[in-house]
Amino acid sequence: MKGFGYFINPVKRRPVLIVILGIFMFLYCYIEYSFIMPIVFGLSVLKTGNIFDSVIHLIQIVLNYIPNISPAIFVYILLGIVAVSLIAGLLLSGSLNVLNSALINSDKEKGAFAKGIQKHYLKVSRITFLSIIYLILFTIFIVVVSVPAIVITSAAITEKPELMSVAYVLDFITVLILFFCIMFFKIYIFFWYPAAINYDKQLFARGKRAADNSFWRILFKFLWYDFLIFVFQMGLFYINNILSRNESVVAEFVGIAVLLVLNWIFKTVILISIISYVFSKFLSYWNRSRIVEK
Repeated sequence: MKGFGYFINPVKRRPVLIVILGIFMFLYCYIEYSFIMPIVFGLSVLKTGNIFDSVIHLIQIVLNYIPNISPAIFVYILLGIVAVSLIAGLLLSGSLNVLNSALINSDKEKGAFAKGIQKHYLKVSRITFLSIIYLILFTIFIVVVSVPAIVITSAAITEKPELMSVAYVLDFITVLILFFCIMFFKIYIFFWYPAAINYDKQLFARGKRAADNSFWRILFKFLWYDFLIFVFQMGLFYINNILSRNESVVAEFVGIAVLLVLNWIFKTVILISIISYVFSKFLSYWNRSRIVEK
């Protein structure tokens, strides 16, 4: 499968994927518009244009808040992660099994969604729980690593221009480190899931092995998907910002409704394409490995 085929082929074999993952993406798009966009528009960078002050302020809030988390709040957060993992495990174990069966053979498997829940629910829920925990820890790591570069760059721009050369070098090193850390983290987490659907043991090791086999090709493919999402998201923010200034309530409502539908369609297509690509790469590697072993 090439290009758009990563979306077309599995959907053509299992149309139910559009329904299952479409519902998931509709909920995400609603949350994105209701909560994420207001937070983004509320950032001071949109008002002052000083991105460094905004980022430093956010980092200070996060770093000051973490040590003050009470045991009760920690327990609530942990319970929330468990609840999300259990719900996501229910959806993912079924839908990923449907996708996996579509890639393995073209014959429709009856009850693939229910069988996926029965066979893989606990594995997928556990992986999702660990992925969320790792994501939180990884985000804290990114924040901490970024602080020196942000502080020095901010100082070089506002107060000490003699530090600009140092800031350039530090920014380049920081961006390079964060780029590879993010890509490694994202790719290995994604490849963890097809291992869970196809195997019962050594799940992370099997996913990592499949990803490492063609890591750079996978990395560039992920970069392409990231680029598409970034361009679309920036366009979405820009158009939504223009619509929010519209004096006509009806025009604003219609515009927002159209944007929500476009956002929903685009991200459903992208989600299925990415998952299909990951599963295809994983299955291709392990099918070749079985042939070699024989």
